[in-house]
Parts: sequence; C-alpha cells; structure tokens
Amino acid sequence: MSQAAASRLATLIEGLVRAHRAAAPAPRALPYLGLEHAGGTGFHLLDALAARGIFRKYELVLDIGAALGATSRWLATRLGCDVVGVTPDAAEAAAGTELTQRAGLKAQVRFVAAAPGALPFAPARFTHVWIIEALARLPEPRHVLAEAWRAVRRGGTLAMQELVLGGPAPPALAGWQPVRIEDRLAEIREAGFVDIEVRNRSAEAAERSAQIVAARARLLARLRAEPALLSLAVERDTLASALARGTLHVAQILAHRP
Repeated sequence: MSQAAASRLATLIEGLVRAHRAAAPAPRALPYLGLEHAGGTGFHLLDALAARGIFRKYELVLDIGAALGATSRWLATRLGCDVVGVTPDAAEAAAGTELTQRAGLKAQVRFVAAAPGALPFAPARFTHVWIIEALARLPEPRHVLAEAWRAVRRGGTLAMQELVLGGPAPPALAGWQPVRIEDRLAEIREAGFVDIEVRNRSAEAAERSAQIVAARARLLARLRAEPALLSLAVERDTLASALARGTLHVAQILAHRP
C-alpha cells in the first residue's frame, strides 16, 4: 500500500468513527470499530481465541501481519498486555502508529515495518504470537511460522485466525494465497509447534454489531468512490463474498512452542 493510500485510509476510518461517535461511543477495545480489518469477521471471535490462552498484564504479544493495527489495539485494550505489531509495509506501520497515538495507546502498542520471515527481534522475546487473517497474504508462510517459533518463549502460545480454502478453487484475490487447513496445520507442525488445536468458526464469523456493520458499509462506499483506494474495496468485497459463499472458511488455531 502506498504511503498516500495508507494515510488516506486511516483518515477515512478516523473520520467515520468520529461521526459515529456522536450517536454511540465505539467499544473500548475497538476505538476504530474494527474498520481497519479487511476481512470483516467479527471481533467477538478473538474473545474465544484469547480465552484459550493465558494472559496477564505483563504479557508481551507479537502481532504478525498487523496491517493498520486493529488486532494489536484490541489485544492491548481488551487484555491489558503490551503489543508489537509487525507489517512488511512501512506505510501501514506509519498509519497504524498514527491511529494508535490518536487512540491514546502508544504506551502499550508499537509498530515495526519488517519482513515477517526475518524478524528483527531476539529469540524468545515474546510470550505470545498472534497471526490474525494474515498468513495467506504474507510471502513465504513457512518462514513466517519459523520466525514465530523463534520469537516466542518456550511454553509460549501461537494463536491464529486463518482464512482457509473451503472449496477446490481459491477466490480471485490479488496478493492472497489461501490454502487448505490440512496444509496450514502441516506448516505449523513443521515449524516446531505442538499441542495444536483447531476449530472451524465460519458459522459464527459474521459481525454482530449493527453499529460496526453500518460503519463498514459507509467505509466501503467511500473506498469505492476514490480511484486510489478502489483496490481496497475490491479486496474487501471479494473476501466478504468468499466467506458468504463458503469458498473461504474461518479457522482458529492454537499451538505452543515446546
């Protein structure tokens, strides 16, 4: 994403949330109503994923594929932990940092622009690694998972929410390479993670909040109206259609580093 596109997207999101705030405040854990999240799946799914791990206020979470930082801010606000969000896109990291500062969370959340397959962190630096609907759009997923294993401490948790193939053919989605759940689980085992649990959450994935659904529709209309952001609208439309048709499924995966 270009610097201009990332900055414009962040500006649109902040403006829409400000307008919605006049009618109803945003949920505390979603200061931007989750509008940064391209997939559109409900953030209530993350409550179930977090409940299956162990969190304390001193935990340090690595959020790989953080994009504009919706999950990073959710983790910090909902669970009280510190978070480092990583994206290979410097423009996304800058826009995520700006949104985080405006949300008053810069003490808990920071962003780093780095290749997820070559992370600039010491081994065993983090207590948890989260990858939320990101691995299918990151290059060399095996390297990303290997780096996740290296970055998390022994006994630490890998928590993933993954968009996986629900049919024989993937949706036509530029920059995304979703795979079958069996193939993704094999990559996680290959990286060295153990105690792997998986749950299909597709039936529960739709956003439940009318406030958030309305805000997402308004954002999508704005994206469609701006030629520089039209590709973002196409991505969101394609993801929503694939999830609705069942060609993509939502899988939650929990594993540990031995």
